[in-house]
Amino acid sequence: MTTNMKLLIETLKEMKKEYEKAIRNRTYTKLIRSRKLIEILHQYAKKELEERFPSSWISMDKRVYGYPKIKTQDILIQPLQDDKKSVSTGPIVSVNIRSQLSSIEKNYDTLFERLFAEALNLHNRFPYLVLGYLYLLPKIGYDDKAAKNGEVRFGERYNMEKYILSFLSINGRRDPSDVPWKYERVALLIVDFEKDPPQVIDDVKTLASQGLISEDFANLFSFKPISIRGFFDEIKKTAVERYYLLLRSR
Repeated sequence: MTTNMKLLIETLKEMKKEYEKAIRNRTYTKLIRSRKLIEILHQYAKKELEERFPSSWISMDKRVYGYPKIKTQDILIQPLQDDKKSVSTGPIVSVNIRSQLSSIEKNYDTLFERLFAEALNLHNRFPYLVLGYLYLLPKIGYDDKAAKNGEVRFGERYNMEKYILSFLSINGRRDPSDVPWKYERVALLIVDFEKDPPQVIDDVKTLASQGLISEDFANLFSFKPISIRGFFDEIKKTAVERYYLLLRSR
């Protein structure tokens, strides 16, 4: 089973439509604060996970007692504890989802500090937890100044190499003894929203050909470890490896 790219593109089309409509209506700030936009991506991720795990195990916006703080998880997978025959276990998978469509560069520090903190907080208490993170960025960010005037424009370029390197650095936590600040799997979802339908870009050669990263960078690094295409399958694979007796027949 692979990532349902057709469903993903339909999801991105809906996000583009909602966001650009809100810009034209000058309500895009309200849209972001309402979480309505990111919920579209949450529902897509939930559908992908339902293809791989029992749907009754999947919860949305579930609070988890990590260490040292309680933190709401966007999507949590935990076996039901509803009768005496149930196997007692904590959460086995958590996936959090974020997006940044404008003001990208200035929000980098906040983003990355939060990434570290969230993984550390959960793995401190649940070292076997399979932790996933999906982050959406536009190929070129929406222009904030134009948006304030009700105009849809793209103009914000940012240091994409820095983002790719950062996500590669926290990806691929191998086992429960590995450093707790890493994720079992992250996906950096780079989308060209100027295209209709939107286009997913997950290849360094394509990024280099469009002048978004350098040729030297493209020759040194691969996007494959953080591509959306293997994201959900690798989360399932890692969960099965760690919880084989629980998931072998699922």
